[in-house]
Amino acid sequence: MKLELDRQITRGEPISPAAPLDQPRKRADWVDSAKGISICLVVLWHTAGTELAINTLLIFVRMPLFFFAAGFFAAKATAGNWASLFRKKCFNYYYIYTIWMTIFFILVVCVREIKNGNPLYIYDYIVNFVSPLEYLWFIFALAVLFAIAKVARLLPKPVAIGILLLSYTVSVTDGQWEPLTFATRMARLPLFFILGIYLFDAVNTCSQAYRRLWPVTLAAFAALSSAILSYDADHLAPLTLLTSALGIFTVCQFCQAVDGTLIATALGFIGRRTLYIYLLHKILIVYLVNGFAVTGLSNLPATPYLIFAIALPAALFAGLALARVAPWLFEAPWAGKTQS
Repeated sequence: MKLELDRQITRGEPISPAAPLDQPRKRADWVDSAKGISICLVVLWHTAGTELAINTLLIFVRMPLFFFAAGFFAAKATAGNWASLFRKKCFNYYYIYTIWMTIFFILVVCVREIKNGNPLYIYDYIVNFVSPLEYLWFIFALAVLFAIAKVARLLPKPVAIGILLLSYTVSVTDGQWEPLTFATRMARLPLFFILGIYLFDAVNTCSQAYRRLWPVTLAAFAALSSAILSYDADHLAPLTLLTSALGIFTVCQFCQAVDGTLIATALGFIGRRTLYIYLLHKILIVYLVNGFAVTGLSNLPATPYLIFAIALPAALFAGLALARVAPWLFEAPWAGKTQS
């Protein structure tokens, strides 16, 4: 048992209940379910966009939840030295971004431009090394986020949170939530990543204690999100931040409530493999959308749901297969074993 706990700590996995970082603690399996929900919401967004009303309603929770859940796994890495952080996290994620940016550029961008009879320019590829390509911006962001989190550790927690809260407040004053520039995302979302690091024990305890009330919290989130969108109040930071907090807490409550059930098993299986799904799903969606268009099925009401139902498991199992034959696609050779 102690050996397994040591492995969990080494991998930087969230552990519970509250205790110092250097002490063995039991792994909180519900976090994997939360990650599973977060990646499902991302795939659903890339599948249907604003055509699906619920995607608009979830605008205040989708990426904050993704960043918050990612922060659960960052505490151990940011507690180490800078050399280890750069090697295992920052450079590793940038390497992964570069690999999949190249794959996406070849399989999607090049194919699209050739199909449309447009010329290809090397600049269109090179610029992606400094300006994140479409959906892969989150992997690019992770390379930066771990460094931000490491710097934040040098400051008192209230100061670090205060700076990021100010950045968030300024970034939402334009009331723009989709589409966002990379700069806006990096001004707005690191707050949730840092909070995920700092508040895991508190969220774990509270969501467990009030897990059966998740329908109430969900109703409050839906009502507040709907009101903000209806009255164009999405430029008010206190309201949007409260809505995001309610949405994130709802997911945590729900995952605690279903812990140990088949639902948790399925979500956990997905959540432990979010990297595979995130890297592969957009490529699959592009080809599925074109495939449905060729067959004349693209305008069916059920098409977005069908594409989602195909793309998510296909990305998952394709990732599992590729990881066995080409692990370098998902991790830099120098990084060592890290969590998925």
